[in-house]
Amino acid sequence: MTKTFWTAALALLSLSLFAQTKGVEFSGEVETLCGAAAPWTDQDSSAGRWTMGDIGLTGKLDAYYENCSACADGTVKYDAVASSLDFSLNELWADWTNSVFGIRAGRQKAAWGKADGVDITNTVFAKDMSNLSAIIKDDNKLAIDGLRLSASGNSFAIDAYWIPFMTATKLATKIQTTKPSAAIWNGEWGLKAAGYFSALDVSLYAFYGWDKTPLVDYSMAGGAAGAIVAKGQYERLAMIGADAAVPIGQTVLRIEAAFFPQRRMQKSAQRILAQKAAAGASECWSAKKQLCGLLGLDWMPGDWTLTAQYYCDAALGSLDGLDRSYAFIHGATLSVSKKILSETLTVSFKALVEFNDLSFVLYPSASYSVTDQLKFKGGACIFVPGPDKKGSYGAYKDLSSFFVGANFCF
Repeated sequence: MTKTFWTAALALLSLSLFAQTKGVEFSGEVETLCGAAAPWTDQDSSAGRWTMGDIGLTGKLDAYYENCSACADGTVKYDAVASSLDFSLNELWADWTNSVFGIRAGRQKAAWGKADGVDITNTVFAKDMSNLSAIIKDDNKLAIDGLRLSASGNSFAIDAYWIPFMTATKLATKIQTTKPSAAIWNGEWGLKAAGYFSALDVSLYAFYGWDKTPLVDYSMAGGAAGAIVAKGQYERLAMIGADAAVPIGQTVLRIEAAFFPQRRMQKSAQRILAQKAAAGASECWSAKKQLCGLLGLDWMPGDWTLTAQYYCDAALGSLDGLDRSYAFIHGATLSVSKKILSETLTVSFKALVEFNDLSFVLYPSASYSVTDQLKFKGGACIFVPGPDKKGSYGAYKDLSSFFVGANFCF
């Protein structure tokens, strides 16, 4: 009820601003996406089954009046594979800014971190990982419901966030989860300070809130001979981090790092059940210090765009009892695109590889712009397991798909 009231109040605030605004802009997009499983998938012996069947309409309204502005952005989508109709409120905020200070209230998005497709310092914004079409989107970040206070100058910007309502990552699994209660002491806090200089751009981050992906607690229903019951729960999270971008001619060097002083990591189901059998109770996590980092390079010669990144994730201390195979996890991403035919056709290739198990995912694609408003696209999403183990990407090999789609912007 509290969250509904918050959203309704912001809607009324935005509408009151629209009523007296001097400038209103409306834009939108119709998008279709259709995909089928690759011939070599074997889940349920049904290669060729539909994996994506989306048609969606997105509308965005921007309004401006003196030092005030407001934005409303929503999407209606029908998923033919799941036979479901869904509405999502992507953004709904109102703000006021002058030459130095600003305040924004409502559902909003912002950029945390300089990594491309990899989360290092981004602990604020959850993601939509509920289906394949959401996973392959360029931006599947979910908005937060909160308040942002800003201060800026010629070479700096500071944003402070209060997020009273936690937004969780959307997952495909149907496991029962319990979110933190809607109470003022369960809010989240974030701080971003950025400096812009002739030689580099640098940002500092601090966050205290909730891990957006739940940990799973296991128990036996009806005693030792009963079925195993799994329930998800969200745990507290603290992070400090920094990033920098250094332009070098036609290239940009990016560096990003984050430190988690007490990251609560998932225990294995066997360890949780064994501890509960022995002691009657057990946490489903063990707290570890964690350090994450990324080194990236962007190169844009002519009509080419090339991006390469190396990332790593180190859990400090023993892994005994954890549902994690490696203390040091690392991988790389590569993205290459080229515009041809008078920049109407864009051919792209993206790859993500996990070095520990040598599993990877490939995203070849192409898009053709018939007009500035109409674009057709097609491609594939191919998950490949490692030689010995499935790995984090190989576990999804039966979701490997080919897809086609179209976008019409207005």
